[in-house]
Amino acid sequence: MGVSRINVLVASTSTDVKAEVIAEAVATRPDMHLIARRYVTTAEVDALLESLPPSPCALVLVGRPAEADALARRWLAERIDLVIMHVDVVDDTVRIALRDPRLESLLSALRELVERLGTEKQARVVRIALEPASSPAEPQGSLLRAAIDWVHKLFRDAVASVSDENGDVHGFSVTRATLLQSLDTPSRRGSEQPRALAEADAALDRALEAAGASPEPLAVVARALELGPLEFRMMVLAWAPELDLRFQRCIGFLLDEMSRRVGTMGLYSALLGVPIQVRGALARGGALSRWLLFEECAGHQPAADEQLRLDPFLAQWLLGDRSALAHDPRVRRSTRLVPWAGAGLLQRREERSEALGLMSKVHDASAPAWTLLGGHDPAAWRALLELGAHTLRVAPIRVEPSRLEGLDAIQIEECALLVGRMARLTGEPLVVDVTDVEGSESKEGWMRLFLATLGGTACRPAVICREEARIVRLLGPASYELLPAAPLPASARLAAVRAAATGADAYLTEEAAEAIANRYPLQVDGLEQAMRLARSRPVQHGADDPRLARFAAACKEVAAEGLSQLADRIEPIFSLDEVVLPLDRKQQLVEIVDNVRLAPRVLDEWRFREQLPFGRGVSVLFFGPSGTGKTMAAMAIARWLGIQLLRLDLSRVVSKFIGDTEKNIDRVFSDAQRSGSVILIDEADALLGKRSEVKDAHDRYANIEVAYLLQRMEAYEGLAILTTNLRQNLDPAFLRRLRFIIEFPRPDVEAREKIWRQCLPEGSHVLGDAEFRQLAKKIDLTGGHIRQITLRAAFIAAAACAQVTLEHIAQASRAELAKLGMPPVAIDLTQGRRAA
Repeated sequence: MGVSRINVLVASTSTDVKAEVIAEAVATRPDMHLIARRYVTTAEVDALLESLPPSPCALVLVGRPAEADALARRWLAERIDLVIMHVDVVDDTVRIALRDPRLESLLSALRELVERLGTEKQARVVRIALEPASSPAEPQGSLLRAAIDWVHKLFRDAVASVSDENGDVHGFSVTRATLLQSLDTPSRRGSEQPRALAEADAALDRALEAAGASPEPLAVVARALELGPLEFRMMVLAWAPELDLRFQRCIGFLLDEMSRRVGTMGLYSALLGVPIQVRGALARGGALSRWLLFEECAGHQPAADEQLRLDPFLAQWLLGDRSALAHDPRVRRSTRLVPWAGAGLLQRREERSEALGLMSKVHDASAPAWTLLGGHDPAAWRALLELGAHTLRVAPIRVEPSRLEGLDAIQIEECALLVGRMARLTGEPLVVDVTDVEGSESKEGWMRLFLATLGGTACRPAVICREEARIVRLLGPASYELLPAAPLPASARLAAVRAAATGADAYLTEEAAEAIANRYPLQVDGLEQAMRLARSRPVQHGADDPRLARFAAACKEVAAEGLSQLADRIEPIFSLDEVVLPLDRKQQLVEIVDNVRLAPRVLDEWRFREQLPFGRGVSVLFFGPSGTGKTMAAMAIARWLGIQLLRLDLSRVVSKFIGDTEKNIDRVFSDAQRSGSVILIDEADALLGKRSEVKDAHDRYANIEVAYLLQRMEAYEGLAILTTNLRQNLDPAFLRRLRFIIEFPRPDVEAREKIWRQCLPEGSHVLGDAEFRQLAKKIDLTGGHIRQITLRAAFIAAAACAQVTLEHIAQASRAELAKLGMPPVAIDLTQGRRAA
């Protein structure tokens, strides 16, 4: 198949000089048409391919195999008239234009690939690996070559100007005649330069001006840090010892001390002109000190005799190490190198589209304002950003300032400057996650300093936060844009739950996914953690669905991670079938479960949430005599819902210090909200008693604590169960906020018989129906006391190496009644024998 002029699209997975050179070579070929007239990013390829008519087309894809292979397979599958030449990146600093300026061999192979289209089954893709064209010692990049040539000429001229006719042993001794000669001779840099040096100086200026938008690291530094010609030359001189051993020897010679290998500010200023004028110009520019370009000279211009060494991490980056800046320990203090979790669970088209738009906005270098990503789901923002970064093939700079706490102001400023410098040099999007440092006024001082310093670098990062108003205050006059606070809708969260379950080898129906999402309010990173935890554990073969049970258990464990010690975590062991109550009260317990289980449908789908500014959670009061099953019912409800119980420990929550009780209450409710737990407040009247008349400061603060708990209960969106023996002692203002108030009466004879039977497991006793009826009629106690009697009787029987009999029950009941101050009950021990 012959073609006269073929369409060629050059794309790269990242900014790459090789793609630029290939595109330039394609544009000069008369038999090829370069689509878009430039090389493009992989994110632009789909739209460009769709715009082309059906005809043979060639795509040159520059990038590493790990990034490019999947893209190549997808494009080949979508378009049958496409061929792909994958240029495998072997060396980041290779310059293919020097080896083959017109790329004849590569482009001839590309045309041959197009001409073979359709004639061979496997002829639509070919991989070419480009090896370095020159020896490692050969400098790469036109600006770098011009800079090295200029340094070479400058040092040669300086060394040649040193007289060797006075008997000096340079580097060891100097004669009186040499000193007088040096004082009487004007600086050569102040007069006419030698021809070779002048030409090198002019060539460097031309190369610096021509660099423009070049991706060459040296050009990027000059452009991104806005270095003037003099500042650029000073930086190159400070870098010179890294480039050539001969330059180190020249520096030792010129400093008259051969052991010296690094120049000083005084030496370099003298080489660049009249020292006092050079240093004055550098001080006025200020870029060298502002961007911390020199080691151990942070924030100030070095003294004349101070060594001037280029920041070693910047030097490595200039030499082609793309990760050098990120591995600077001063940057590592606040940055995260590994991706945030959760992006892999966002698999729907809607989330991918939103992630792409979000990252494109954050990656916009011309953005005039900070982007604030607020709300109560920061993990969703992180996951969307990671997904967008993966789609656009960029590596975001993830900053977590919480690691800076405890550092002094100079260290915080230095870290912020280096992070901003890295963002300007790499062009990568910058994301600052402040969620771990919110909520504390003591941290505002250093946070304001960090954000202000970062803003001073002209970076406009995205800030992930929960308290948008606080961040706006810390930003001061800086402009910002606040994005909506709900990055992931409920449907996306359900899809993430199903994706996590699939990753844990479990299958979830829509209904099961909704149940787990409601039961365990995990954010998307928590779901990924649960997925990994489930995969690492054996399958629970005893369950109806072993793999689903394993995944649910992992979700439960992750949700409970990091709970405070202000509440006791209780694993529910009772079921609702074991709770003995009148039928109408039992039905209310089932209704409580339905209120929790069906809340998303009623509040969100049916939009009842809009009518409830407060009280969206379910607040319940169980009241009745001690031992009637109030706590047992709370545990049974939690077990039915499949969640754990957090029992508020009043001894830990209530504090003698003003304000601490409120903080502790807030912490417990926040823990319960995050973990999806039921809050149980036993003996609630101890904390929620009727507010008294204020007679002293103690009364006033006690009333404040009660009022705060009432407010926190209204704001809570989960299930809170309170129990009390004395309903009349509760504050009436609290009772109106309860959705359910259920009385637990003393059990009647029929209920007591059920309790006796439940408290004596099958196989542990030899009691018959008649004996159970007798116990129910004669021992008028609540279930809690009955359980104590049966447990005591069981130990008595175990000591006698026998099963529980009526005699054991009679002995245990006498002890329990005596403990309660009640007279013993006569039990007919022969009744069972007669019945038998």
